[in-house]
Amino acid sequence: MRRSFRPYRAQRERALHVVIVITALFFSPLAAHASPFDNGISNVSTLFTGTAAKAGSLIAVVLGGLGFAFGDPGAKKNLAGVAFGVGIALMAANVISWLWSA
Repeated sequence: MRRSFRPYRAQRERALHVVIVITALFFSPLAAHASPFDNGISNVSTLFTGTAAKAGSLIAVVLGGLGFAFGDPGAKKNLAGVAFGVGIALMAANVISWLWSA
């Protein structure tokens, strides 16, 4: 008569499940404190609201001013758009921090 290995397999599966649960419980507090996306998001935020945004806005203001000085027909509209865009680019980080700090 052939012996069945069913009880041993069930015990191994149960032990494996216990190990998985204990491992998940052990590592979950460690994973809760550090997100892999935090560093990347802060770098992108710095890129769009930092020195690159200031340099781009300076170039846009100069080009808009030149268009206004030389009588470009849509210069006032373009300069207003530049002013609005510069305000959004440079103040976006302040507005977001103000919204989420409360």
